[in-house]
Amino acid sequence: MRRGERPILDIPWPLLAGFILFFAMQLISHDYSVSNQSERYRPLAKPFDSTIYRGLAMGSEQLFSYLLAIRLQLHDNQAGRHIRYRNIDYRLLINWLDEIHGLNIQSEYPMMLASRVYSQTKDKQRLRLILNYIDQAFMADPQLHWRHQAEATVIAKHKLDDLELALQMAQRLADLPQSIVMPRWARDMHFLLLGDLNEFESALVIIDALLKSDAVNDPDEKRFLREKLLSFQQNLSEIQQSQSFESVQ
Repeated sequence: MRRGERPILDIPWPLLAGFILFFAMQLISHDYSVSNQSERYRPLAKPFDSTIYRGLAMGSEQLFSYLLAIRLQLHDNQAGRHIRYRNIDYRLLINWLDEIHGLNIQSEYPMMLASRVYSQTKDKQRLRLILNYIDQAFMADPQLHWRHQAEATVIAKHKLDDLELALQMAQRLADLPQSIVMPRWARDMHFLLLGDLNEFESALVIIDALLKSDAVNDPDEKRFLREKLLSFQQNLSEIQQSQSFESVQ
């Protein structure tokens, strides 16, 4: 059992009975929908404020937040089929994620749903909303959400094809103080993206500063940085030679 979690036997029996009834109703509703095979999409309802959910949780906010997250995920399956994300109102979805997070601010689960589940949409407008939500949550609590910020950075680059946005998100990771505990690779994403943008001069300045500072102590990390330094220097030299050749032509 994790620190801070309440033993299941400590949960008030009316609340526990309510949880069991909640799941039973979900199963009955799901079976009923499957049997009817309804094609009609049921839109996502507006969530209550997290303060209301906190009152209903009767001191078991952590468990209640997980139940709400499961309820949200069950919405993705209607009439026995997984609905398309394009049918979901992503602004309302983000409201749900925000209220669930507000109920248990130490939980990464809502942000995990954002970065790994609802980022699967092919609609770029919806994807931008999700990435913006992750970015804001990260800035509010970087220690808790740096992993999801790193994932969002990769999504912005590869799924959204927006290197500039990916660079901005990676920059926020790189700018975090050393008191924020996270692996070096998360901070290194910034200069790696600069390389993808052919901003080799800026990347070289960052790598050189890192090697000269006390921020990097791991031998493997230093080796990696030196290899990238040489690689970027070579790329920059090739670009400069090409530009010089074209100017002579």
